[in-house]
Amino acid sequence: MLRLARSAHGDYQLTSAQYSALSVLHERGALPLVELARAERVAHPTMSRIVAGLVKMGAVCRPAQEIDRRQRGVALTEEGRALYERIAGNRTAVMAAVLGKLTPSARQEVLDVVTSVVTEIEQRDDRS
Repeated sequence: MLRLARSAHGDYQLTSAQYSALSVLHERGALPLVELARAERVAHPTMSRIVAGLVKMGAVCRPAQEIDRRQRGVALTEEGRALYERIAGNRTAVMAAVLGKLTPSARQEVLDVVTSVVTEIEQRDDRS
């Protein structure tokens, strides 16, 4: 199912890591690079490479922070926001098509499993 959802952004030449970074920025707003790396659980240099690709695409910009001008933030551009929203819509449509083929009881089983996984992940995050 995840592979099908990821295929929804293949036409946009966007990696899964780039889409995930866009998702965090869409949800949380502009962040310092170090915070974005922490949210994505990747090393700072890895996030720098991901962001560099997004900057090149015009999806994000790197404004200086108000408090410390040496520290650079990462923010979605209007183009990046529109890109994220198009891809998110595509992903939703793909997932709906897949889930729509299941029986109601099978859909409920999927929902139960996903809910359990999300709960476990959130509990681990709270303990970290």
